[in-house]
Amino acid sequence: MKNLIQIFTNRIAIVTMSSSLVTRFNGLSVGCKGLNVQVSSLNQVNQVRTATKRVSGSRTNKNDSAGRRLGPKAYEGNFVKTGQIIMRQRGTKIHPGENVGIGRDHTIFALEPGYVRFYYDPFHPLRKYVGVALKKDLKLPTPHFEPRVRRFGYEPLLDEKSIQQEEEHMSRKETLAQEQLQKDIELSKILKEQRIQEYKTSINQFNLEYNDSELELIFERLYNISELVKLEQQSLAEAKTQVTFSYVYDLKLKLNRGEITQEVYQELREKYCAIADNTDKLIDVGKQGNLYKHVTQEARAQQAQEIENTLESNYANKLLSQKDRAEIAKLIETPGIFDSRTQLKLTNKYLPEVIPLTVAESVITDIDPENPPKGVIVKRIFDEKTRKTTLVGRPKQAYAN
Repeated sequence: MKNLIQIFTNRIAIVTMSSSLVTRFNGLSVGCKGLNVQVSSLNQVNQVRTATKRVSGSRTNKNDSAGRRLGPKAYEGNFVKTGQIIMRQRGTKIHPGENVGIGRDHTIFALEPGYVRFYYDPFHPLRKYVGVALKKDLKLPTPHFEPRVRRFGYEPLLDEKSIQQEEEHMSRKETLAQEQLQKDIELSKILKEQRIQEYKTSINQFNLEYNDSELELIFERLYNISELVKLEQQSLAEAKTQVTFSYVYDLKLKLNRGEITQEVYQELREKYCAIADNTDKLIDVGKQGNLYKHVTQEARAQQAQEIENTLESNYANKLLSQKDRAEIAKLIETPGIFDSRTQLKLTNKYLPEVIPLTVAESVITDIDPENPPKGVIVKRIFDEKTRKTTLVGRPKQAYAN
């Protein structure tokens, strides 16, 4: 009981001391580092945190990039050279017009030397264009139905030295390629001489009655035809027509330059056309440059049908030996019968890389994969019926190589 009374007395003393302290410090604040304590007469303590570290200022504009120097680099009427930049921009604010190009970053540059013209196109009235006029007095755009102006040079050269320098001028790329170009030219001359020599030895079988100069024209014509046919972009008839046109056109250029007279031009033209007509009725040229007897359209169609019947009856759906493959290739490549597209179609049909599984005797089911017979190749195939893969044997004759 005495202990309880003592504890109660101590608590009353503590409360009395707290009341006196609050009375002394009423309205005052006690501050310490990082903490500001305010004491009120209502016996409440409020804590207010203050800053303890100085704040530094922000710098957000220290990494500004340099300007891109956009805008026009050549103005209306300025003379520009090929490749010179006319306009730098972001997006096509100015559209490319005549004789200019546009880059990946929308930079517009000159494709021809001339004078800068800014203009509006009547077909696109809301777009502004920039182009290059080839002459100072020309305006853009060129009227829609008028021919385009072509440039053949800046101005006529009268000095012989300047003329020679202009003719011999080459870019660095052309200069570096001269050695290889000369080698290619020499090689083509050698091949042409060999081909013409072959024509001279094989031309006797066609019984042509011409003098030496006329035979030279025939050999040149046959060589040009063989070069066009070899590219497989023209048929034999188209190649013959093209070679005749090229020769007559060269004669016409000589006539325009004053190198030959009108009478000589007419005489050479008629002579060449007569030789070409007679030669075309006797001689045809293959893709390999070989000469063979001319085949008429009716005879070609009849022989093509006979070859296809032979291929179908003798070589369709059967194993092919190397001898059979050589014979099929010889029939398909018969000169003057099939064009390139038909030859490819027949080759895929009768000379496949792999004989189909449906061909008789091309699949051996009962086989020991560990010890296959001689001349048999073990292959894994997918069976459509059982939906499983099985090991079978296939003779080497089922493959092209």
